[in-house]
Amino acid sequence: MLQTFPVHDLRQISARLHDEFSGLSHRCVERCVSDTLNCVEHLGVPVTPHLVERVAREHLEAMVNSVPPSRKVGTRRSGTTLFTGHRTTH
Repeated sequence: MLQTFPVHDLRQISARLHDEFSGLSHRCVERCVSDTLNCVEHLGVPVTPHLVERVAREHLEAMVNSVPPSRKVGTRRSGTTLFTGHRTTH
């Protein structure tokens, strides 16, 4: 695997995204970041930490938004998502 930036950048990206998507396991977030890096490299696009973080964030957001309502258990504030606590937009 050709890496164009230090591995600690991936750990920092994973940590930031896990803070943002705390409802997902740390391993899930790490896997998403790693998969994103591999996909970007495979496509031949210049890999930067910023690009990996942006694309991984989009994937994680899609995962959170794809959870069926019946699986979203627990109490939550009205108008916020279970995983992120961010307001939903309709």
